[in-house]
Amino acid sequence: MKYQVQETRHRVTMLTIGTLGSLLAVSIVGNCITGSLAWHFATTQKTITTPMLFDRSFTSDATQGDANLNFMLVRSFISLRLSVTPETVDAQHEALLRYVPAEVRPEMKKALAIESQYIKKYGVSSIFRITEESLDPRTGDITVSGTLSASTTNGSLKLDLPDVNKAYRLSLHYVDGLIRLTAFPEVQPPQSASKQPQG
Repeated sequence: MKYQVQETRHRVTMLTIGTLGSLLAVSIVGNCITGSLAWHFATTQKTITTPMLFDRSFTSDATQGDANLNFMLVRSFISLRLSVTPETVDAQHEALLRYVPAEVRPEMKKALAIESQYIKKYGVSSIFRITEESLDPRTGDITVSGTLSASTTNGSLKLDLPDVNKAYRLSLHYVDGLIRLTAFPEVQPPQSASKQPQG
C-alpha cells in the first residue's frame, strides 16, 4: 500500500513537472513570436504627417522618409538660409546648423558667417522664390533654383536690388529618425531657370 502511494506521488509529480515544462516552452515560443512581431511593426510602421504651412503630407518610418519629406525639408532649409533680414539672419542660420553633422559643420558655419556679416553690414533683406526643384536619382541630392529678391535700407531710404537667379544643391539624409543636412553649396542655375522671367 505504501509503495503504491509513493508511486502515485512520483507519477503526479512527474506529470506536474512535465506540464509546467510544456507551459514554459509554449510561453517562451509565444514571447519570441510576440517580440519579433513587435520589433517588426515598430521598425516598419509608417506615419503620415502634414506639417503646418505645407499643403501636402509625407510618409515616414523609423529609417526613412518619402520624396515629399525631402522636398519639404529643402523648402524649409532654403527659407532658413535665404529668406532673411539683418534682425533674423543669425537665429535662422543657427537653426539651420542644428541639422548639420559635426564633421561638415565648420565649413558650412564659415560660409553662413560670411553671408550673415554681409547682410548685417549692408542692411540686406532677401527672399528666395523657388521656381524649380529636381532630384538626382543617383545621389538623392535635390537641386533647387529660383529667384533671389533683395533690398537694402539706409535709414529711411529703401533700395531694391536687381533679382538674381540662383541654384543650390542640398544633400539630405534621414537616418534613424534624424535629419542630416550634409551639403548646401551654390551651383550653376539650369539653363531653363536662367531663361525664366524674373518677378
